Amino acid sequence: MEASSNFLKRSGFLTLLMIFVLCCSKEVNIPEPVQAYEPHTSKIREILFIGNSFTSFNLGISYHLNLYLANDSLSYKPLIQEAAFSGYSLAVHLTNEQTLAKLNERSWDVIILQENTDIAVNDTMATLESIKAFQELVGNKGTLIYLLMSWPYKDQPEMLIPIIKTFEEGSQAIGATIIPVGEVWTAINQDGNPNIDLYNADGMHPSLQGTFLAASMCYSHIYNQNPSENPYLAGLENTTALYLKQKAN
Repeated sequence: MEASSNFLKRSGFLTLLMIFVLCCSKEVNIPEPVQAYEPHTSKIREILFIGNSFTSFNLGISYHLNLYLANDSLSYKPLIQEAAFSGYSLAVHLTNEQTLAKLNERSWDVIILQENTDIAVNDTMATLESIKAFQELVGNKGTLIYLLMSWPYKDQPEMLIPIIKTFEEGSQAIGATIIPVGEVWTAINQDGNPNIDLYNADGMHPSLQGTFLAASMCYSHIYNQNPSENPYLAGLENTTALYLKQKAN
């Protein structure tokens, strides 16, 4: 009887031991650590936009680009400003004291030129002369020049062809980089996405979506970053902002 009891005790002990070993040997799934968003590093700290109301609408492309960078948690505070006045062409900017004072205020890392759309469509030579004049003004300061391609009016999609021609010639003339907002804008319109309307009610100026697209493209082209990896939304719905970010990259 005692032998039987001892056997049961030993059996119980062995059973518990086996359970313990099995539990210890069972694979444990440890969750992967969450990857933090890694901000980029860039030497581009000071940017000046020169344009008209297409640039300044919805608080301005500069405002939204600033907020993109704010979400990057950079080790420095970028300075992004604009000289943008309604109806201005680049030629008019070259005679405007405010624009010239802002341009000469510092050695900007980047200036972004946005031509009046009617001038870009109808007077390529005037745009080229203005672009060359801006290059002469900043050429000895090491400033990079970007050309922000505007978009056709909503009821005049045929404007895109001469816009592209003007900006390509401008780019070739001084070696500037084009930010092809107008081309991407037109491609988005052709997508027919019912949740997207890049135009303001006047059919010319940008809606908030349009300004956000332009800012996203500036972020992508100047800083070589994927906007989809940056959390900034400009108050748009997540799906809308993500769609525009993907198109901008």
